[in-house]
Amino acid sequence: MKTVSELLQWVVYSGGGIIVASWALERIKRFQAATAENKRLIAMASSVAVSLAGYAILTYVPAATLALINPWLTVAAGTVVLYSGGQIVHQATKNKLP
Repeated sequence: MKTVSELLQWVVYSGGGIIVASWALERIKRFQAATAENKRLIAMASSVAVSLAGYAILTYVPAATLALINPWLTVAAGTVVLYSGGQIVHQATKNKLP
């Protein structure tokens, strides 16, 4: 994804909203303590909310504004991806190094 618009389209149309909501919910202790049925309903509602928020941004925020955000997204996304990769390497090697 090279642009904010592409990222938002992924969130809205390709199930990205489900991934984003699941990732966020898994970090909330109160969510973890909920019953399985409540978790299912909360996750579904959160996924819909994230997807609708992405759609609202695509629909109502001017393209010029989204274009201004693109370089910031590139820096942030690159940092997150490289940091995550570093954490994966750390997990895989932490017990193997002296």
